[in-house]
Amino acid sequence: IANPTGAPIYSIGLRAYSAANMLDSLPHLVELWARAAPGDESPYREWAASALQRRDRPMARRAYQLGRERLGKPEALAAELAQLASAEEDWPTAAREWVGAVRQLQGYRSSATTALANAPAAARPVILSALAKEAGPEAARISVELRARWGDPVGALETLLGVLPKPLPQQLDVLQGFLELTRLQSSPTYQLAQARTLEALADRWANPPQRARFRLDAARAYASAGQPEPARRVLGQIASDPASGPVVAAGATTTLIELLVRDGKADEAAGQLEKYRSTVAVDDYLRLRRAVALRWAQSGALERAEQMLETDSTIEALAVRGRIRLYAGDLKGASDYWREAGPFAGTREEATDRSIWLALLQPIKPDTLVPFGVALQLLDRGDTLKAAQSFERVAAGLPPTGGGADLHLLAGRLQAAAGQVAEAERLFRTAVVKEMPGTAAAALLELGRLQLATERRAEATQTLEEMILDYPTSALVPQARRLLDQSRNAVPRT
Repeated sequence: IANPTGAPIYSIGLRAYSAANMLDSLPHLVELWARAAPGDESPYREWAASALQRRDRPMARRAYQLGRERLGKPEALAAELAQLASAEEDWPTAAREWVGAVRQLQGYRSSATTALANAPAAARPVILSALAKEAGPEAARISVELRARWGDPVGALETLLGVLPKPLPQQLDVLQGFLELTRLQSSPTYQLAQARTLEALADRWANPPQRARFRLDAARAYASAGQPEPARRVLGQIASDPASGPVVAAGATTTLIELLVRDGKADEAAGQLEKYRSTVAVDDYLRLRRAVALRWAQSGALERAEQMLETDSTIEALAVRGRIRLYAGDLKGASDYWREAGPFAGTREEATDRSIWLALLQPIKPDTLVPFGVALQLLDRGDTLKAAQSFERVAAGLPPTGGGADLHLLAGRLQAAAGQVAEAERLFRTAVVKEMPGTAAAALLELGRLQLATERRAEATQTLEEMILDYPTSALVPQARRLLDQSRNAVPRT
């Protein structure tokens, strides 16, 4: 060799010998390269790479291990050995080698977690066990990230808090990185981990406004996770801290009251609203008052709810007062309020909901029907099964063409939502009244959908064919045809 110190020459020589299948010459060439570049991992890495190109994994492993021995470094070529072990599904070795690679270079942690995260589910406990046997924060950090990816973000966070680096800036960086992992999914478990991570960040953040924003986000994540108590605790901290800043404090107050309303604590929500009235924007104040009034009405305190809205002249208040009148069983009063409010009060979903109820009320002759209001209160409080039973009792007292068929259809839908298949089917059949073609077509469609969902394809086919033949002009026929194709296995269900 003309230039015995030229590393590129050795690299080219290795590739040339390998391509020429002169494998016996490779160890000698590696030896020459290693002498020319003492302490360099490249000769052994190139030797292993040429072996892997020939799919000779044993030779590649020999090259790596020889390099580690010659270099006198226990963790030399760790990343390469980890990748080789992963390819061979030797997960304990892969985990151990990745830890060694990260000890040498922290930048390897992302590669380590990505490689190990792709392991099959059966191998995950083995990997976590192997990592638990390794000392130092590197193994713990890899384990934390894997557990977060594999569905245990809360446990991962508890471990992470015990191995955070001492410098505060590094703690903040680590926690913010983990926060991104908690956003991989939106399940309650991940929302809870996100909330606790945000709290941990807030506890370590020096800037009061940013600290308050972290806490506000934590409270919202707690609420999304179905954890109202810690959400209220965090929101109370923000609202009582003058350093939070007016914007964040107002947002915290608003969120706190919304949580109280959602939990049915209308009295407490009303007290908080008046206590922090000066910190809440006017529009938010009126919106929250309407929410409190509606929750009072759902619990039966109708007069108190109406009194709260007496000074609110917005169209949104008219819409809420219509709902309250309906809770009282005042069908005519509710219809009048909703028509006065028009289609632009509240959100699009709320306007659509009012239109559905107005259409349901239209054929009912009595102006007042108290049991109807009671059933609606149950529905809006979330008691779907009792609401279905109550609407069925109301339907039984009305003629089929005077709201009875429509209410039987509604009760059937509620029973289906509650998982009561037999009851729902019975109610759908009751709602099939020839004199009410629109309701009958909808009931048959729901019945066919229910039968298809419970794997009764032959029955579903018969029901849907009946619907299409008996009500060919119905706007629901395209949906029925789609379901009919599914029942015949013509298209996959989506």
